[in-house]
Amino acid sequence: MLNPEIWNFKPPQHYFSIEEKDFKKNDIPNIIKSHYFNHSISLILPDTIRIPNELRTCIFEDSDYYRINNLNVSELINKEFIEAFVKKGELTLLTIENNIDLDNSVAITPSGHLILSLLTEDFQKLGLEGKVSFFDRKMHTRYGKF
Repeated sequence: MLNPEIWNFKPPQHYFSIEEKDFKKNDIPNIIKSHYFNHSISLILPDTIRIPNELRTCIFEDSDYYRINNLNVSELINKEFIEAFVKKGELTLLTIENNIDLDNSVAITPSGHLILSLLTEDFQKLGLEGKVSFFDRKMHTRYGKF
């Protein structure tokens, strides 16, 4: 039996981003609120003894979070659901425990946009028009409807 060259694998493609912001010049709370799907955030405040009150309020304010298991995606386009949740209030919905580059994902933004990020096979079965997903950096195996 031949041994594969396990030390000769290319590293996986990745994406990493670091942003520096001056909380005195930028509106950090609004920046955080505009990134709807953040589950966590890390702040580094060098040479800062106390967290500014505006930042503390934004980070620690109470929020509602609900987990719904086995929700059928067709319910999201039900007229009653749209009237009760999307049009009357602020709703953010995100598929969790899925890898966005390996599984189907669904999201609704607070502005009411439905975003589908689907595997090619599922995308084609639904007969949707869309474009290659931003998260598909290799072969075109993912498509999205935005």
